[in-house]
Amino acid sequence: MTRNHAPMYQEARRSTNVSNGLPMPAILRPLLSLTKDQPALSLTKGRRIERTSGEPRGSLCDIRDRAISYPASSSKPSEESILSSSKFSVAVVGAGGTGGYYGGALARAGNKVTMIARGPHLAAINANGLQVNSVLLGDFHLEVDATDDMSAVGPVDLVIFAVKSWATGAAIRDMGPLVGDDTMIISTQNGIDSERLLGEAFGHEHVLGCTATVSSMIESPGVVRQAGGPGSLEIGEMGRAVSKRVEDLVARCKDAGLAAESYDDIELAIWEKFIFICALSGMTALTRKPIGEIFAQESTTAMYSQVLSEVAEVGRAEGVAIPDSAAADILRTTRAREPFIIGSMGHDLIAGNPIEIGLLNGRVVELGKKHGVSTPANFAIAAALKPHEFGGG
Repeated sequence: MTRNHAPMYQEARRSTNVSNGLPMPAILRPLLSLTKDQPALSLTKGRRIERTSGEPRGSLCDIRDRAISYPASSSKPSEESILSSSKFSVAVVGAGGTGGYYGGALARAGNKVTMIARGPHLAAINANGLQVNSVLLGDFHLEVDATDDMSAVGPVDLVIFAVKSWATGAAIRDMGPLVGDDTMIISTQNGIDSERLLGEAFGHEHVLGCTATVSSMIESPGVVRQAGGPGSLEIGEMGRAVSKRVEDLVARCKDAGLAAESYDDIELAIWEKFIFICALSGMTALTRKPIGEIFAQESTTAMYSQVLSEVAEVGRAEGVAIPDSAAADILRTTRAREPFIIGSMGHDLIAGNPIEIGLLNGRVVELGKKHGVSTPANFAIAAALKPHEFGGG
């Protein structure tokens, strides 16, 4: 049943842990490392495809303020027809840890899922299938379609957009063939810009708001390991009440064993996750330390709290009804979590991969300047990590 989105960090909502059937406080859902692996992309089943763009990788900062042009469908998706097919089709754009987990669950439930992946991970899936090892869903193996050529897939019922932020522009430019008249798009990315960018490219009527909370990564090519987090999905219509298509999609996700819920105020949910991830990923990347060591020091705990407060204040300036207690509530629940947690940006930084600093703390600084909100803690993180934005150590 759809219900209004109560403040996530004020009220301890409950959901079901699908691994053991025990109720788990949903207030703890966002408090684990969030990863979004594998941008788009570089091998097609049975043949190698060379990258055609030739353009350098860019951050979300490079693309967020311009509309990305791809001919959008002129007709609004029909809520009656979207889920009527017995063989629901899904394309996972960025089938790494996060995309592989959610897409794998849907594939195991009998949906027609195509994984859009790249490199050794794609080659391994095509050669040996996809292995998902999950504390929530159990371990399972799938023979699943996988490619880097989205034009070979054609329109699908659902696109799960799960690339890292710095791959957003290239993925959107290549994604047009997946979007038909009735296609729904959900993003599992971090940040607050995904829905706008996807809507500008393909039509806002195709895009649903979504937050995803899971700790999952590529353990080795062709193997996804989900080690923590509730594996939850919160889905809603942007700017309006939950629709039948949202209710049907949530039901389909639940049938696949996922902890999915529908929400009327999905924008608030997106911002609450943004507050959380800016502090977790920003501070663990800045210090190269897990949260236990951060909270062991008075100075870094104070900075962590300041990051939370600044992001919440920026969100209020953007017109989002963020509760006054949000920063304190998030800090309290984060401190109760496992001390070894490191945010996805911290993991990427340590591994020498590109990082999402422009999407997270850098975006907070930019919006703070727009609204006259001071953001010194986020500025310090953004400035210190900017040289690492495109990876390389």
